[in-house]
Amino acid sequence: MTTLSLPPWHSRILDDGTDRERWLARRAEGVIGASDAAGYVKAASEDKYVAAKLKPSSFHGNTFTEAGHEWEPRLLSAVGLQQSTVLIHSPSEKGFAATPDAISATLEGIILGEAKIKHNKIVHGPTAREFRQVAWQMFCADWERVLYTEFVWGELVNGELRNGAIEPKHLRIYPADVEHLLQPMIDIATPVLARVRAALKFAKEIDL
Repeated sequence: MTTLSLPPWHSRILDDGTDRERWLARRAEGVIGASDAAGYVKAASEDKYVAAKLKPSSFHGNTFTEAGHEWEPRLLSAVGLQQSTVLIHSPSEKGFAATPDAISATLEGIILGEAKIKHNKIVHGPTAREFRQVAWQMFCADWERVLYTEFVWGELVNGELRNGAIEPKHLRIYPADVEHLLQPMIDIATPVLARVRAALKFAKEIDL
């Protein structure tokens, strides 16, 4: 496939992701990311989702996230994709955003990649939450232009791919596969985003 010189999401980049602290700060500025939206399953839990977005994060990584940083580029490379760190917002709402592990533009459309490390367990495919994460990433990349997401995972045992596997497992997910997951997330994320924005605005005003 022929790639494009200027990707169609160029004007929608919120952060290039080269500085993790800056990237985290940008996501905290009233942005619903894919990892947030993937957990939105019950409208009755809206208060909990809002509280989670407004709570300052104290998580700075662990051995699992370190393994992910090490292996994700390798997993993506194994399926012909290059790792990406850009945070992009959806075509319709700057507060809905995602950072796909890989994203590339071709003349045919957009191809995404999502890489996961599974520790000491055998996995046969994405979890329900991971399917929702993929759906949100497609939405933010531009649903109508996404061709598919290459979901790739490696099963690690003692720091190496299980049974000495040379290639990771992967599954190609098309928009039609996860379309039914998108609207329920949007229906919850919309009021959550409105409340988060209002809370951040109020906090800023009282600090003036």
